[in-house]
Amino acid sequence: MRESTSLYSTSARDATSESSAKERTYFPNLDGLRAIGAFIVLFSHFYFMKRMWGIQVDQWFPIPGKVGVALFFSLSGFLITSLLFSEQRKTGTITLKAFYIRRIFRIWPLYYFVVLLGLLVFNQVSFLKIPVLSDRMIEQTTWLSVLNVLLIIPNFTHFYIPYTDQRWSIIVEEMFYFFQPALVRFFTNKYTLIFLFCCIVVSAELVPAIMRMFGLGKYAYTGFMGSVVGQLGYLGCIAMGCIFSALYKKKEAFCKKYLFIRRTELLVIGVLLAFIFISYFTHNEEFFDLRLYSLLFAIVVLNGALNPSTIYKLEIPWLKFLGKISYGIYMYHMFCLGIGFIVARKLTSVSWLQNGIYFVLSVSLTILVSWLSFRYFESYFLKFNKKYRVSNRKVK
Repeated sequence: MRESTSLYSTSARDATSESSAKERTYFPNLDGLRAIGAFIVLFSHFYFMKRMWGIQVDQWFPIPGKVGVALFFSLSGFLITSLLFSEQRKTGTITLKAFYIRRIFRIWPLYYFVVLLGLLVFNQVSFLKIPVLSDRMIEQTTWLSVLNVLLIIPNFTHFYIPYTDQRWSIIVEEMFYFFQPALVRFFTNKYTLIFLFCCIVVSAELVPAIMRMFGLGKYAYTGFMGSVVGQLGYLGCIAMGCIFSALYKKKEAFCKKYLFIRRTELLVIGVLLAFIFISYFTHNEEFFDLRLYSLLFAIVVLNGALNPSTIYKLEIPWLKFLGKISYGIYMYHMFCLGIGFIVARKLTSVSWLQNGIYFVLSVSLTILVSWLSFRYFESYFLKFNKKYRVSNRKVK
C-alpha cells in the first residue's frame, strides 16, 4: 500500500513510524538525498574538468557543486548526531573510541586509496597528465606538503594532487567529527548543544569580529587565517544538520507542527530553487552563503528522515543504490571525468557529439567504478566495524 502524503495522516502505519522514529538508526529515505548530492557535484564538474584542461566553456549546469556539498554536510551532521543520540539512549553513554574506529574504517581506506593514486599513479601516466597542473604538482612536492595531505588536515600548503580536488570536504568532515562526538557525550542538555552548534555556525563571522576588536581585522581573510575562517564556514554547514537533530530530540512537537507540514516543505524547495537560479543568472556561485543552503537542506533532511508524510519520497531502488555507493561516486568522479573527457576528445572533434560521449562515458564509468569499489574494497573494511556497532551493546 502506498503511504499517505496527506498533511495530517492518522494511518496506523504513520503512527507506528512516528512512534518508532526516535529508535531508528537507519533512514532509508536519506540514501536518495546522498545520491542527489553526489550527482550535483558530478554534473557541476563537467565544465570544471574542461577548464582544467585549458578549454574555456560556460557552466551549463545551474547548480554549483558546493550546493551538493552543503547537502552532504547537512545530511552528515544530522545523521551522525542522530546516531550518537541513539547510542546514548540505548547504552547510557557514547563510546568515543568505537565512534572513531567506525569512522576510520568507513572513510580512511577510500580517502587514502584515491590520494595515493593521485600521488603515485595519475601524475605518472602520460595521457592522464593535465597541462600546467601536473608541473605544479612536481614543483610543490615537499615532505611538508605530502604530510599535509596524509594527515587529513586542511590543505594549508595548497598542494595540488591530480583528480583529487574533492578531498577538501572529507577533510572538513573529519575535522568536525574529531570534536563533535565529545560535545554530544558531555553536554547532555540539548539546549546547550543547540547553542554550541549555533556558535559554530556563526564562528566564521565571530572570529573576524574578534580579530577586528584587537586591530587584526586585515589578517582575517588572507593567508593562513583566511583559510581558517573559510574552514569555519564549512564547519557551520555541518553544524546546521546537528542543530536540527537536537531540535527534533528536544522539540518534537514543534517540528511536527511547523516543519512537518506541506507548506513548509514546498516553501523550502521554492527558496532553494530561487537561490540556485539567482546564483546562476548572476554568475556568482557564492551569491548566497553555503550555510543558508545548509539550513534549508537540514529541514529537507529532517523531513526525509522522520516525517512519515513527507513529500520528499526518495525510497526509489535506483536512487537507494546510488546513495549506497555515493561516497565512491564523490571520490572517484574527478578521475572518471578525466578519462571520459580524454576518450571523447580522441574519438571526435564534433562538439555536440564529444559532449555526449563525455557525459555518458563519465557517468557510466563513475557508477561502475564506485560500485566495484564498494563491493570489493570498501565492504572489506566495513566488516571490521561489526564489533563496534551500538546494536551489539546492552541497553542500560
